[in-house]
Amino acid sequence: MKKTFNTLNDCFIRYFFTDKGGEKVLLDFINAVMISADMKTFKAVEILNPFNLKKHYKDKETIVDVKCITKNGTVVIIEVQLSGNSRFPERILYYWSSNYSKLLKKGEEYEDLTPVISINLLNFNLNKKSSNVHSCYMIYDTKNARLLTDHLQIHIIELKKFKFKDNDLKKDLNYWLGFFTTKNMEAYMSEIVKEKPIMEEAHKRYNNFIRSRLMMSEYEKKEIYQYDKQITLKEERQEGRREGQISIAKSMKKDGADINLISKYTGLTIKEIEKL
Repeated sequence: MKKTFNTLNDCFIRYFFTDKGGEKVLLDFINAVMISADMKTFKAVEILNPFNLKKHYKDKETIVDVKCITKNGTVVIIEVQLSGNSRFPERILYYWSSNYSKLLKKGEEYEDLTPVISINLLNFNLNKKSSNVHSCYMIYDTKNARLLTDHLQIHIIELKKFKFKDNDLKKDLNYWLGFFTTKNMEAYMSEIVKEKPIMEEAHKRYNNFIRSRLMMSEYEKKEIYQYDKQITLKEERQEGRREGQISIAKSMKKDGADINLISKYTGLTIKEIEKL
């Protein structure tokens, strides 16, 4: 059975958007996000962290996958994250502030600052209470909803909630999220390329990547790394859960609770509890 290609692999994302000639697809994706949030679009982008395969896998300092600047000076950062937790918003804000603070050079005034837009593609559910695929956050007054500044704009896209053509997204972002979630790229492209011509360029870049042995080698390294990371996290969670079970069992046993009751509430076996 042919393995599905992971378009969220960061090696692919960085190549796709920031390798030579990626400005067109990058601009279209950014504008699709802006249109979805009823924000103004941009006419051109300049990539600030162009793709470099040699540095990609070893670069420990990279905190965002894509960084570019628009014609009017707005900085856009894009991050793809495969896993996270409820504290992820703080991470997003930290990365945003890190990029915003670097805009002001020595001797410059605050009026020289420009907006920084953070776009986050998440392959997990951050807000389980909401069905929204795309959310946009800015700084508003809590009483009258007056905007304090347009310099902070954070977009969160939760891909696990996305269903192609079964959502309230505007068509451009719908097409792009379909690209990042499809399990059959060829069939998907044949369906939408006539409706959205830029996808022909996206398809070309996709094919260039998967036909490159060198880039696919780095892709596989990253996939193995992510898999190992997930297994490690799972084992750590299981270990932490068991430690919690043992701690509760010890407390209940010390208080003289019935051993069957302890087993019921902790999930430990009678033999395991007897050994405590």
